[in-house]
Amino acid sequence: MLSSTFRFLTRTSTFVRPMMTTLARRSLSFKPTLVNLNDKHRQSAMIINHIPVRQSHVHYTYPMIESRVMLVLRLFDKIDGDALQLDSKFAQDLGLDSLDIVEITAALEDEFWTEIPDVDSDHFLTPRHIIQYLCDKYDVYEHVEPVSAGKEYMEEAKAAAERAHHH
Repeated sequence: MLSSTFRFLTRTSTFVRPMMTTLARRSLSFKPTLVNLNDKHRQSAMIINHIPVRQSHVHYTYPMIESRVMLVLRLFDKIDGDALQLDSKFAQDLGLDSLDIVEITAALEDEFWTEIPDVDSDHFLTPRHIIQYLCDKYDVYEHVEPVSAGKEYMEEAKAAAERAHHH
C-alpha cells in the first residue's frame, strides 16, 4: 500500500517528485529558508535548501597556517608579492591602511572559517602576527618560538636561563 501511494504521488505531483529526488541526493544537513510559493516557476523548488556547513574541524599545522595566510596576503591586490615577508610591516613596508587590514581580516575569516574580532585584528602588524594569532586560536603549538623572537632575543633568553640555573 505504501509503495503504491508513493508511486502515485511521485507520478502525479509536480511538487513532490522534484523534492523527493532532490532529497534522496542531498546530505542530511538542511537549513530552512523562505520560498515564495506564489511564484509559478518556483513551485517545483524545494522549501528546504542545502547550506554548506563545515562538518569537522581540520587539525591545522604551523606550515599549513603559514602557507594559507601567505597565500591570502599574496592574493590581496594591494600587496606586492615580491615584497611580502613574514616580518613585513603592513603599514610601513607594504603601504596598507586600516581599511586594507579589515579587508584582509575578512578574507582570513573566510579562509579559516572563523570570526576574528576587531580587537584582535587591530594587533595584526605583520603576517607573523596573524599566523601566531591563528596558531593560538587553533591550539597549534608545534612552533614554540615567540612572535617577536629574533636571534638576539633567543640568545639573551638562553643566557638568562643559564645564569639562573648556575646560581
